[in-house]
Amino acid sequence: MLKRKTIQVGDIFQILTSEGVCYGQVINTNSKWKFVVAVFREFFAKEPDDFGLLVNTEPQFITTFLIQDAVRQGLFTLVANVSVSKRLAEFPVFRGTNNLKGDDTMWFFWDGQNEWKVHRPLSDAEKKYPVGPSLPSAPLLVERIEKDYRVERDYI
Repeated sequence: MLKRKTIQVGDIFQILTSEGVCYGQVINTNSKWKFVVAVFREFFAKEPDDFGLLVNTEPQFITTFLIQDAVRQGLFTLVANVSVSKRLAEFPVFRGTNNLKGDDTMWFFWDGQNEWKVHRPLSDAEKKYPVGPSLPSAPLLVERIEKDYRVERDYI
């Protein structure tokens, strides 16, 4: 367990759910939305010996999240710091819309610096982009884990 409460990229935090203990990792930062985290939906009876193996698996989802506040409030505990995997280290492209209208939906994309929009159906790759940026609460983050939320299936 890490004693500090100041968040750094690479920090692993423990998430207690009704299904068991799983983990998230701080994978990036942004001046406006603060922290980008990846959540891994693998449940553990005891703390893994090697978090490096865990963070090289496919995350359940990626989101912006105020992890600094959640740690300071005691909602999540920092347990380790390991390098972010190469495939998660690049800032992700987020997507959103203000009006789902099937094929007539206007989609907005953001890569941490630039924004653009398209007025067409999403490609299969775009359906996997994280939603946001948004700032889910700690209870909503846990609820998404417990309900096996998948952005490509649950937010088309």
